[in-house]
Amino acid sequence: MTKFLITALALLVPAWIYTSLVRSADRYEKEPVPYLIYAFLWGAVPAVIFALILQISLSLPVAFLLGSNTLQAELVEASLGAPITEEFLKAMAVAIIYLTRRREFDGWVDGMVYGAMAGFGFAYVENILYLMGTTSTEEWISLFFLRTIVFGGLHGFWTAIVGMGFGFARYMRNPFGRVITVLGTLLIAMLLHLIHNGAIVLIDATAGLSFFVALLNYGVLLVVMLLLWFVAAHVDRARLRTYLADEVPGVLSRSLYEAICAPGAHKLMASLGLDATQQRQTLQIAAELAQKKLQFKKMGNEAGNWEEISQLRSELRQLSRS
Repeated sequence: MTKFLITALALLVPAWIYTSLVRSADRYEKEPVPYLIYAFLWGAVPAVIFALILQISLSLPVAFLLGSNTLQAELVEASLGAPITEEFLKAMAVAIIYLTRRREFDGWVDGMVYGAMAGFGFAYVENILYLMGTTSTEEWISLFFLRTIVFGGLHGFWTAIVGMGFGFARYMRNPFGRVITVLGTLLIAMLLHLIHNGAIVLIDATAGLSFFVALLNYGVLLVVMLLLWFVAAHVDRARLRTYLADEVPGVLSRSLYEAICAPGAHKLMASLGLDATQQRQTLQIAAELAQKKLQFKKMGNEAGNWEEISQLRSELRQLSRS
């Protein structure tokens, strides 16, 4: 029990760091916390349970055909079974939010955040299971370092890719295009997962050389996610500038509009006399208004977009004059 508690508590720190970093990509219109918790818990509980059941079921015919404890069997289970089952099950968290709470699913950044939350939830429980299987303190420390530092973002980033697919599909009118987009990103996540697992399985057979393949695979993914973090900021500011321009001067003053759309929004808004709470509320509502106007442009009224735009416009006007 002591080992379990230490492991569970120790893993909370990297889980919190990774989820916080990914959430920060959604700078203005933060996703509802209950949905984020749901995505994390889906990855941590149902996805892990069903993945274990499916992988154990798969291991039986694989062992029968290729033998038990053989390199070939391990490659099939780790490089095919795990990527297919785990990426599909983690992606279900994003799919459920997309299908049932579509009004809160605004685009690829939202999908990236929801997907990462599900992935990090899965990684949290999976890491507990692996670390509980260690037999010494040295082995525990080594595995903890590998799974949380060296390769810590993998599960979250893989599912973030699938979430982005749902986000891109959000504004597609062609159902076939939506399916192809989501399936395409799911296959990319599975392929990256396959490369990683295959490289890890082959470490002994390649005298450690395949470990560098795993590092390169993760390094490229890490750079891509970092670039997307910066791109998300540019996209958010461009959306604010485009869709709030006609709110001046009726809803926003020119100076407040410029402050909201600038890279240093909080500092500029503070110079206009807004305290931290007012800044946060103004940015949140301004971002929601810009997003709803984008949705209205692309998807029409869609279950009340125009009514929500009117409500948000009224709230923003009241905030900007308080």
